[in-house]
Amino acid sequence: MDHSDLPPIPKDLMEALDKRFPEKSPSLKTSIDEIRFESGKRAVVRFLLDQYNLQNEKVIKTQVLK
Repeated sequence: MDHSDLPPIPKDLMEALDKRFPEKSPSLKTSIDEIRFESGKRAVVRFLLDQYNLQNEKVIKTQVLK
C-alpha cells in the first residue's frame, strides 16, 4: 500500500493513541515477548504520527502555494 493512500488522520486520534501507547522503557522484569508486543504497538503509533505529520506538511505547502 502506498502510504499516500491513507485517509486523513485526525489530530485527536493521534493525541489519544500517543497517550494510550506512550514511549516508555520496559522494566527489568518485563519478558522479551512483552517487550516485543508493546514495541509493535508503539511502532504503529510512530508510523501513524509520521503519516499525520506528512499529511499536514502537504496541507501547509498547498496553502502557501495558493
